[in-house]
Amino acid sequence: MSTLSTHILDISTGKPAEGVTVHLQQDGNTLATGVTNAQGRIAAFVPALPKGRYRLVAEIGQWFSNSGRDTIYPCARIDFVTGGAADEHFHLPFVIAPGGWSTYRGS
Repeated sequence: MSTLSTHILDISTGKPAEGVTVHLQQDGNTLATGVTNAQGRIAAFVPALPKGRYRLVAEIGQWFSNSGRDTIYPCARIDFVTGGAADEHFHLPFVIAPGGWSTYRGS
């Protein structure tokens, strides 16, 4: 079983994105929802993820709107697959700005 965490950094300000709602989904169903803390982090969504295909959806459009900024992106999405390795951790950060977003596999 795998574990999952995320982190959201607004590179247009160089600060963590506090208060972003992030959903963990599988097959169109929401398994868990979290909100980033003051450090822009969600430490864990669920105790463990079985092998499978998942999606993280960060509601960045609402977050930018709440901070008085416009973006054309209502959300940022990461589709990912967990393997069967025991005790594997997935840290999947979002790097956001009003004009775009990116991701990478962290540690």
